Amino acid sequence: MIKKILLTATVIVSTVLSAQGIKFEEGKFSDILAKAKQEKKLVFIDGYTSWCAPCKLMVKNIFPLQTVGDYYNSNFINAKFNMEKGEGIAIAKKYKINRYPTYLFLDGDGNVVHTANSYLEEKDFIQFGKDAQDPSKRIAALKKRFEKGEKDPEFLKNLADLAVNDRALLQKIWDRYYTVYPTMTRGEAMSMAMGIVSTEDPVYKFFQSHCF
Repeated sequence: MIKKILLTATVIVSTVLSAQGIKFEEGKFSDILAKAKQEKKLVFIDGYTSWCAPCKLMVKNIFPLQTVGDYYNSNFINAKFNMEKGEGIAIAKKYKINRYPTYLFLDGDGNVVHTANSYLEEKDFIQFGKDAQDPSKRIAALKKRFEKGEKDPEFLKNLADLAVNDRALLQKIWDRYYTVYPTMTRGEAMSMAMGIVSTEDPVYKFFQSHCF
């Protein structure tokens, strides 16, 4: 009887542990990159701050999900850094992070493969990880399509969402969008305005010229 109870308890504990969400590595940024390189995986970084509400919602609602943990733990080396403390300060500066949360997928050499930010629902967050593993959907590939003159409005909106930390590129994206589709909706204008970080922001100057 006791053996059966112990066996049942062991199964329950194992089930609970296996149902956990994303496992985040602890340690130095350089060590995390080295581990990713050794295991031939990408690094997923959650760049957050202590005051960021969407960051807290991701921690509460998305990161603990088993589906999310199963995918991210199997495919990536996961880490999280407070962008206002410790190594996070240098990481934020290096990758020009100015919105939170910002998610980075890096190769073992620290090069950005894919990026996005804001709160993402379960399906979108998993799809985001899948896009990072698909070279044709990574931000680098999308930038090349942009450089070749892609003008599809949905493509431009999607790239704008991914390029929020690259303000110069973001201005070019909106410039093209407005040139091709001058009847920008109020919602699109507000979406762009939400991404403005200062009056020196290139996007702010675009917003001033075209939306006021």
